[in-house]
Amino acid sequence: MKNVLTILAANFDSEEQLKEFVEIIYNEDGDARPSGIMTSIGTTRLDYDFVETHFFNDVESRQSFWDYLCYEYCSNESFSKQIPPTLNECINQFNSIILLYGNDSLYGSVNKFLFQIGGLVNPIGSSAVFLSCITY
Repeated sequence: MKNVLTILAANFDSEEQLKEFVEIIYNEDGDARPSGIMTSIGTTRLDYDFVETHFFNDVESRQSFWDYLCYEYCSNESFSKQIPPTLNECINQFNSIILLYGNDSLYGSVNKFLFQIGGLVNPIGSSAVFLSCITY
C-alpha cells in the first residue's frame, strides 16, 4: 500500500476558526459548498475521515505536535526519514496545522488526488500554506 501525508499550515485567531475553515458548509437546501481547505488545495472532494487539525496555544503544544508527527503518527520508518529537516522551523511560524492523509491500496483509494499535489502552489488569498507532501 502506498500512503501520502500532505501538511498545510495557517494562522487563525482560534481553534473554532480553524474548524470552520476545514468544515463543509451546507446551504438551506442542503447543498454543500466546498470548505476553505478544499478551495485551498483545488479539490471538490475530500474524505474528512482522513483529515486532522491541530491548533497550538503555546510552545508546549507545538512541540507535542512535532513529537507526534515524528514518533507517533506513523510506525513506518520510511515516513519519519522523509520528514524535511526544516519542517519544524516552518511549523513554528504558524498556530494551526492541517494534515491530509491519503492512500492507494488494493481495496480502493482514499484522497488519491493528494499523490498529485506534491508541488502545490498556494492560491492567492488562501488561508492555508503548503508545507510538505510525504509519500511512503
